[in-house]
Amino acid sequence: MSSLSAPLNAEEIANLVHWRRCLHQEPELSLEEYDTQTWLLKTLAAMGAHDVHKVGGTGLALRFGRGETDATLLLRADMDALPVDEQSGLDFASRRPGHMHACGHDGHMASLLAVTQRLVAHASEIPGHVVVAFQPGEESGRGAVKMIEDGLLDGRWLDGRGSRVQAAYGLHLWSPLPVGVISCASGPTMAAVDDFTITVRGRGGHGALPHTADDAIVAAAHVVVALQSIASRRTNPLEPVVVTVGSFHGGSAFNVIAEEVVLRGTVRSFDKALGEHLPQWLTQIAQATAQAHGATAEVQYQRYTVALRNDPAMADRLARVAQKTAGVTTVDRELRMMAGEDMAFFLDAVPGCFFFVGCGGPQAEPHHSPRFVVDEAALPVGVNVMLSAVSEFFGA
Repeated sequence: MSSLSAPLNAEEIANLVHWRRCLHQEPELSLEEYDTQTWLLKTLAAMGAHDVHKVGGTGLALRFGRGETDATLLLRADMDALPVDEQSGLDFASRRPGHMHACGHDGHMASLLAVTQRLVAHASEIPGHVVVAFQPGEESGRGAVKMIEDGLLDGRWLDGRGSRVQAAYGLHLWSPLPVGVISCASGPTMAAVDDFTITVRGRGGHGALPHTADDAIVAAAHVVVALQSIASRRTNPLEPVVVTVGSFHGGSAFNVIAEEVVLRGTVRSFDKALGEHLPQWLTQIAQATAQAHGATAEVQYQRYTVALRNDPAMADRLARVAQKTAGVTTVDRELRMMAGEDMAFFLDAVPGCFFFVGCGGPQAEPHHSPRFVVDEAALPVGVNVMLSAVSEFFGA
């Protein structure tokens, strides 16, 4: 075992927990991570990490290694929080009302800091390069794209001294899994995320005289039901797709037939070819259903992230490493979900693996809950796996 991949010692674990708690107290929303960026810069400087660059607006990147080979590995952690009022009861709960690290990104940043601290001390063991990236704006689905546009993958970010990234790793704390479990599925692992708004317009009137009006609420209700035929009749039953209407707003009084209803929702899918059909199908169904009820439907459809696909070879490498890493009890190869993640843009460009680190268990609060908590015993497990994966990648 190399010095780079040795399990974290007690002092390193204490730093890891301290960093996570500091970050948890000061959450910031997507693409607004200015204070977080400043705090990271100071913390990196204190550990001896220099030549840190601002990339993607509020993001940061730095590089380690001898550079004797072209091999360049990207390690990424997301930075942003959610618009949630924390109710965890933690002593180090958010100090910012309406802002909370309710998805574990504080733990992701702290974990990457712990990896970075080890890289500072053992960069000479890396024959190529490791690029460490703190990425903003994951929840908005825009942060990875901004970093790519700034040249993170092709090396432009480093003032002409950069090298092209050849592979990537990222981790995500996951509360449904107990501490000690690592999950790294091959192939499609997290879904593409689409967002839609449907405005249904009818003709308002008196609630007691429905025959004199065209009820937008009735039309919109039928649209909600009809959209489920995308999953049940338009797609192969073996191909996952989810259509969810999460917001339904219309009407002003109990005895007034509504003239307009606005629906907002999301569509999730894995298959790229299927995803290209979804905007047309949703629009056709919404407009035809509304028309059948005397109304019209205007559809706005936006694609946020592509599906996240783990490269099979990289996932296999990660699994083999994790099985031999301190703190890991189980390596799962099956976990997939219809949640989205903009790490997908990196993995759409280079082979890599995005793996899950158990931090809770079946009774744990779900991600994005105001009562979400992380079992901090999970943090060194994830860091140990990442360090071992870096060492294995370079044969160190």
